[in-house]
Amino acid sequence: MPRKSPGAKAKGLGTELRILRERAKKKQADAARALGVSVQVISRLETGNRNISEEEVLVLLTVYEVAITSPKWEQLVTMARTLDDPGWWEHEMPGLTQESTTLADYEERAHRITSWAPLLIPGLLQTMAYSRAYMLDDGIAPSDVESRLTARLRRQHRLTRPDVKYVAIIGEPALSGLDCALAVEQYAALLDACARPNISIRVVPIDRLKHAGRLGGFLALELANEEPVVHVELARSGVFLDEPSLTGPYFATLAGVSEVALSETESSQWISHRKGGMES
Repeated sequence: MPRKSPGAKAKGLGTELRILRERAKKKQADAARALGVSVQVISRLETGNRNISEEEVLVLLTVYEVAITSPKWEQLVTMARTLDDPGWWEHEMPGLTQESTTLADYEERAHRITSWAPLLIPGLLQTMAYSRAYMLDDGIAPSDVESRLTARLRRQHRLTRPDVKYVAIIGEPALSGLDCALAVEQYAALLDACARPNISIRVVPIDRLKHAGRLGGFLALELANEEPVVHVELARSGVFLDEPSLTGPYFATLAGVSEVALSETESSQWISHRKGGMES
């Protein structure tokens, strides 16, 4: 059976291989010589615009000096073997960016996800009304908003499964700056999330922000038998980091904001108080 056109997994695999190549200080020309292809083919592989075979992955892993005993070796070879097995984000999701599909794949495989959100409600906890208002305000074309909302809703479904622990550490500015028309529904959604056993929400009051959280918002994903991944969202794109020297400062920030954040119970009470004030 012929292989399908490249999908989300090809994009995710391409991203992983690019990170390994750069870490090994190899050029695309080095990879091209090893596979006997052009540099343009390597570029297409790394951007997910061409499928890659298991044999090609094995060659590149050798070139990039990834040990056969490494969990990363097994992970990428398995991805290549199952390239045609779709994830939910490949079904009727034509508007998703490469970054979004890669993030969705990481979230599906993560056993612990931690958000540091000093200025915005984390995407996995946003109501659809909040997400829609933010996307439109951010200049996203109305024609793209609905497909992105559908994708976000499906990503949020990940938190209904008990095999993942989700921790959201939210700065007071993200909660205090809500439009009145959105606030009550969003506060209610956060309180519902607080009641779920696999979700922890903790608020960092404004007067404690000066002690930690000097980095902007980001998402930390911890995966079985793999290095943790940090996703940093930018204005119109994002970056994925998985080298310990790069992810270390982000985990240090998480430790810092955790120290100054309210407890889960205090945070729930804080949100409930704000919701009551909006309703009165």
